[in-house]
Amino acid sequence: MSNRTSISFKHTGDIWPIVEGWAGENGFNLRETSPASRLYQKGVGFLVAPMMLRVSDNGAECNFEAWVRANVLIRLMALFLVPSEMGVESGGFKLFAPRSIARKAINKLLAQLGQPEIP
Repeated sequence: MSNRTSISFKHTGDIWPIVEGWAGENGFNLRETSPASRLYQKGVGFLVAPMMLRVSDNGAECNFEAWVRANVLIRLMALFLVPSEMGVESGGFKLFAPRSIARKAINKLLAQLGQPEIP
């Protein structure tokens, strides 16, 4: 399993209103912004590892990068068997709950944009 799940697709029009609406509905908060990229985070890492999504749009192609970030406390409780970052694809038991939550939420956004789901 990769550290981050990457998705690229062609999209016409302005994706930001769709992404902003989705973020508000699914509890993802804006953490960083630039003219072509935004980073969203769900959760703060106390009981469940934070779920991250970076959306980049250059006008012709849209890129998503999704991952779950495990802080030192989470890694310590898992005896450091959990990496600091994990992609959100299905499979395996490490960080299962936050990966599943993130995948379901991001799949809602992908469906709104007419893209296939993350397996």
